[in-house]
Amino acid sequence: MLSNKQKDVDATLNKLDKKFSDRREKHLGYPYNLDFDPTPISQFHKFLINNLGDPYVGSHYATEVCDLEREVVDWTMRVWECADPEEYWGTVGASGTEGNLWAIYLARETLNNPILIHSSEAHYSLPKAAKILRIEALRCGADHSGSISPDALSEVVHANRHRAIILALTCGTTMKGAHDDIASCIRILDQVGIDPNRRFVHVDGALNAMVLPFVDGLQSGIRPSFRHGVDSMSTSGHKMIGTPMPCGILVVRRDHVRRVSSAVSYLRSDDTTLMGSRNGHAVLAIWNRLMRLGIAGFRNNARACIERAEGFAAALRSVGVPVLLNPWSLTVVFPKPSERLVNEYQLACNGDSAHAIVMPNVKADLIERFVDDYTAEWRCNSQKRVFS
Repeated sequence: MLSNKQKDVDATLNKLDKKFSDRREKHLGYPYNLDFDPTPISQFHKFLINNLGDPYVGSHYATEVCDLEREVVDWTMRVWECADPEEYWGTVGASGTEGNLWAIYLARETLNNPILIHSSEAHYSLPKAAKILRIEALRCGADHSGSISPDALSEVVHANRHRAIILALTCGTTMKGAHDDIASCIRILDQVGIDPNRRFVHVDGALNAMVLPFVDGLQSGIRPSFRHGVDSMSTSGHKMIGTPMPCGILVVRRDHVRRVSSAVSYLRSDDTTLMGSRNGHAVLAIWNRLMRLGIAGFRNNARACIERAEGFAAALRSVGVPVLLNPWSLTVVFPKPSERLVNEYQLACNGDSAHAIVMPNVKADLIERFVDDYTAEWRCNSQKRVFS
């Protein structure tokens, strides 16, 4: 016989299940890949899976999956073109934001009193990391597309040419889905005389670092690749990879990690990560997706999403809606609609603009439904403007 309290708990959980199921059907505004099947890893919910210590050392806690974490990192290193995996280190953390924070920390420990330079379109976690770590942060202008402006970057770097520089670049900006030209930005550092021993380049690839590697005919400068000479790169697991919990992957040059590593005797491991306890369920979720989809699966997803985003943009443009869609991007930007549509489709907004992001779960029927709703409003408002 269930107590009233237990009935209340069950009722709350059932209500949440229905709410989440209903809301998932019209989710457009955030870069979350909801096209995942949690069934293969659901059998592990009865275990506390804790990846303690360094992923390459593990600990003597038996219920851990550091071996699978290393497989995840190795897979990602190949995608991001790490020439020699032995020269790199990686981990699975709580999010892409954690990866950004830990990368900036490693940069601070590597360089002498550095400054952080990021674009005006960079994710808020980057200036936040600078604030937490007490690093001076300078914002650099972006162009209309949302990419970092080479002229603005050159000006900021030149003005600070006597300082060590942490340069944070973005592969898929939050609002416009733009891609910073990594190769061009590093050339600017070279031209101003910021040698490799006075710089640390991090790429925040929360979404598109798991899209662009699988695209043919890509402009080489924006490819998320360690061959450009970057020091670290991060991505989110719950975005293009598709996991049922927030998580992320960070890859960084191993020399930077050695500087902060310290032994922890009772773990029989090394302290090289931000969190002492790390979510082994997240590792399982990422590993499951990478192994099942493989390169071919990610290639198919990237191609399909880009094609659907282009069709999405074309449908809005056909009725006169001004749309921004960057090349090889999944982010369709348009004038902000009514609050009703913002809430119904969970759109992300910034000022007078809103965006939808075409993830693998965003199929043609959802796009068509939104376009019909949006264009009906657009035509109505256009008529009001004509007769006002």
